[in-house]
Amino acid sequence: MNRIADCAVADWKPRLIAFICDWCLYSRLDQADIARVQSWPNIRIIKIPCLGRMDPLHVLMALQEGMDGVLVAGCHPGDCHYKRGNSLAEHRMAILQTVLEMMGGNGRVRFAHLSTAERGRLPQLIDEMIRQVRTLGPMGQLE
Repeated sequence: MNRIADCAVADWKPRLIAFICDWCLYSRLDQADIARVQSWPNIRIIKIPCLGRMDPLHVLMALQEGMDGVLVAGCHPGDCHYKRGNSLAEHRMAILQTVLEMMGGNGRVRFAHLSTAERGRLPQLIDEMIRQVRTLGPMGQLE
């Protein structure tokens, strides 16, 4: 029975969701990166006009509904199209990380900065998240 369970874990592919700011990846080359990542079967991309509008509860709901990891990516400090959206999001994500530590979901959520000048960074971040989440194993129910 253990060998069957080990096989199932070895074949397991983490399910990730990425909330990304629409302004930090708007060029045609960025759209190609997004399209490439969206073609991966276990990855979902949700574009938001500004991360300042994102509710951290969406991250918790994604984990509770079975996502194994969540990436939240927005503009670099000082580059927010709406002036303070990325700093609001970063502050909210820091608070969320504290909550996740108490709930046992630490390491499954990451906040990152992106810009259109960083071609290929989104797929790289997704790859890093996949590797990190694989070490944690499948997500159990958050309580």
